[in-house]
Parts: sequence; structure tokens; C-alpha cells
Amino acid sequence: MGVVSLNNQYNQDQIKKMMLIAVVDAIISGFYLKIFPFDYTINLAVAILPIYYYIDKRLTPAVTAVFIATFGLFFRTVTGYYYYGSFANAFWADFNFLYFDLTYGLIFTVLFTRAEKKTLFMFFIAALCGDFFGNAAEFISRFGITEYLQQSVLTTLLLVASIRALIAVLLVSAYKYYNFFLRKEEHDERYRMQMNLISNLRGEIFLLKNNADHVESVMDESFALYREYETLSGDERKAKALNIAKNVHEIKKNLFRVIEGIDEIILKEALFDQLTLNDLSKLLYLSTLRQLEKEERSIALHFDVKSHTPIHEHSMLMSVLRNLINNAVEAIEESGEIMVRHHEDEELHYFIVSDTGTGMNEETLPYVFKPGFSTKYDEQTGNSNRGIGLTLVKDIVEHYFDGSISVNTELGKGTTFEVHIPKINC
Repeated sequence: MGVVSLNNQYNQDQIKKMMLIAVVDAIISGFYLKIFPFDYTINLAVAILPIYYYIDKRLTPAVTAVFIATFGLFFRTVTGYYYYGSFANAFWADFNFLYFDLTYGLIFTVLFTRAEKKTLFMFFIAALCGDFFGNAAEFISRFGITEYLQQSVLTTLLLVASIRALIAVLLVSAYKYYNFFLRKEEHDERYRMQMNLISNLRGEIFLLKNNADHVESVMDESFALYREYETLSGDERKAKALNIAKNVHEIKKNLFRVIEGIDEIILKEALFDQLTLNDLSKLLYLSTLRQLEKEERSIALHFDVKSHTPIHEHSMLMSVLRNLINNAVEAIEESGEIMVRHHEDEELHYFIVSDTGTGMNEETLPYVFKPGFSTKYDEQTGNSNRGIGLTLVKDIVEHYFDGSISVNTELGKGTTFEVHIPKINC
């Protein structure tokens, strides 16, 4: 049930995106740029169109083109009524634009969307070819192949396609340039905070190391007592045992001191005193998306978290959701989808993390939360995932939040984890 719901949500999201692109494209198509001395203008909508596909590589241009062509024809038919005198005349006057939209989408899908390396050069080639051959399809449908093969027509269409493709590349470059500086500022701020955090943690780590040395000395003293036990008098045994007990007590005090110190540092260095669920989901979405892009994973990521409920224990909740998402990523071998959903009632938060990965069989399901259990095995290296994440999730959900977690899975179809957390503890 979780996988079916995930697919439905994914399809709905994609349809909404494609409808929005179709509406924007229809509106922008009314704006033209006149840069030639002769009677030919450049439609800016065509220059902007490939940018959508570059920014969101999960869109399929060939499918999106159907939405653009359909809504565009409807929009031009309605708005062209007064110019052409009737809806029928307006419809047939702009009907040939369908050939351009559909040809462009198909060519861009083949040359860029399905390309292994989506470089700016391939983006330019796809935009150029899609534009040129899309114009060719429209022109031939209007005037015939003979008119199209005239050198002046071919030269003009090639020049227009080159200019619009170049505009698209420049806009994408500007977008990447802006993101680079934005990420650089974020990186500098994170680096400053990390350095501050690390410098504070170094002292606590020093105490932990000293404590470890202290543990070693107590172990040696305990072993000496065991070895010399028969040769020692009763008072000597008591003295040595008391000294060991004192040392253990000191170790315990130091350990609690380190725990309190680290907890204080984390609270002091927290980025946010309080987050809403919507804010937290955005952070998770962006960090996971960057991870997928870095690893070049073909995974569609969807979040349906709209609540603005404040979350005080955001770091612990983040740990739960991040581990579930990472588990979902690891469960997908080549391509797939991950959906994170949330709803709530008066008492509980409900978090649902679904994937279309490999799933599990009934025999392995009872062991999914056991320490060290993992279904991720690399046959080439012989290594497997450590299997700690889900154990940690279960411990945090049940013992920290006093909540519950369940799993529903089907071999070959995917897995759904559902977490219930009392609002009062979150």
C-alpha cells in the first residue's frame, strides 16, 4: 500500500510541475525579441524552456511537451478568438505549433535527458537541435518541404536556434554561478561553526582519553588483586578493593562530566533553538538531494510535509528521519523513488518513509531492527552495511520519544517505515 501511494504522489507531483510549466510557457510565448533587420522575431519561451529540464532533471521533456502543446493550443485558441474571428480559426491557425513542441521535447529527451553526462555542452546541443528540428517540423507542416529547403530559410532557422540555445546556456550558467556563491556563503558559515564546535569538543575528547587511561589502570589493579588475592590479608584485600571502587567512582564522575560538556556544547552550538516540521523537512530534502546529485543516483525524492508545528527535539527527529532516508537510498539499486510524508492529530505525529527499492522477504523482516543486521551486501568487495542505522532509529523512537515504529515491505517492490511520536515529547 505504501509503494502504491508513493507512486500516486510522485505522479501527482510530476503532473503539477508539467502543468505549471505549460502555463508559464503559454504566457511567456507572447513575448518576442526582435534582433534581426528582417521580419523575424525570437520567442523567449523557447529559450527558457530547456532551463526547466536542466534544473529538474527528473522531468521527461517528451512527456512535458504533451502538456505544453495541449495547453498552449488551448491558450492560443482562447486568446486568439478576437483576432481570428472564431475559435475554429484560432485553433487551426496555431495548430502547427504542436509539431514544434512535440519534436523539441522528443529530441531534448534523447540528446540530454538520457545522456550519461549532462554537461553544458550537451545541454547546448540538445537545445539547438530541438529548436532547429522543431522549427523544421512546424515550418514543413505549414509551407511544405520545398519552401523549407531554401537556403535562406535553413540559415534563418539555424541562426534563431543557435541564439535561443545560447541564451538558455547563459541563463543556466548564471543560475549555477548564483548557486555557487550561495553555497559558498553557506559553506563558510558552516565551516566557522564546525571549527568552533571542534575546538570545544577537543577538550572533552582529551578528558575521554584520560578517562580511558584511567580505565586501563583500574583494570590492571583489578587483575593484580585477582592474582594476589590468596597472598593478601583481609585488610589488604579490603584496601585494594576500596581503592578500585574509588577509582571506578572517579571514572564515572569524569564520564558524566564529559557527557554534560558535550551536551552543553551541542545545545550552545545549535543552529536553531526551534524549527517547524516544514523547516526541518526542507533541510532534510536539500541535504539528501545534494547527496544524490553528488553520488549521481537516479532517485526521485518527494516530501509531503506541510505542518508548521514547532519541533523542540529537532536534532533527534532529524537523526530518525535521516537514517530512514539513508536506508531507503541504500535499498534502491539503480533508480527509484523515495517519499517522506507526515500527518498529525491532537496527540501524535505520523511520519511515513517509503521507497521502491529491493524490499525484504518475510524471513528477514523480524531481524530488521537487530544490531548488525543488513541486507546490503557488496558481492565484489564482500563488504556489507554495518546495520546500525535502523537499530538507532528504533532506540530513539521508543526510548527517547516514547513512540513506536513499524515496517511494511514486499520483496522486489519496496519498503515503508511508519513512525508514531507523541507531540508532547517532540
